[in-house]
Amino acid sequence: MRQRPIPLLLLTALALPLAGCDIFVEKPSPRIVEAHAAVPREFLFSWHEPYNEWMDTPIRVYYNKIPLDQIFKESPFTSLSYRFIEQPPEMPLVTVDTLGISRRQLLWSIAHDNNLHMSLKTLPNGHPSEVIIRHRGDTTKYRGTIEREDL
Repeated sequence: MRQRPIPLLLLTALALPLAGCDIFVEKPSPRIVEAHAAVPREFLFSWHEPYNEWMDTPIRVYYNKIPLDQIFKESPFTSLSYRFIEQPPEMPLVTVDTLGISRRQLLWSIAHDNNLHMSLKTLPNGHPSEVIIRHRGDTTKYRGTIEREDL
């Protein structure tokens, strides 16, 4: 009696719908970005439209324990300069593995997670020149203590 290759046919039938899925696409599609992300509209905003398009383009990001100051020298941030005015006492390691996040969302997340303030410096013609980064300090260091000299 002849056996049918049912498992092979079944696997083929299941694999065909997956071949068209976006999970196998290297470059993220614009519809992947969360439309209601909690990034303030004014965060690193510029009137220079090409810059805003660049900041809001979805990208693929994979950082595995990269020092915070090094990520600005890596793709996808190499098109703009970044300058620390005040660095954290110890450079934290950044680990991110995501698909379809915009540069603005990524920078917002990095700033929020590492207690940083980021602002955009622009040229007189309105074009962005660099992102200024300042560590906000350790606000939790003295939480719960009294800061009076007369004690």
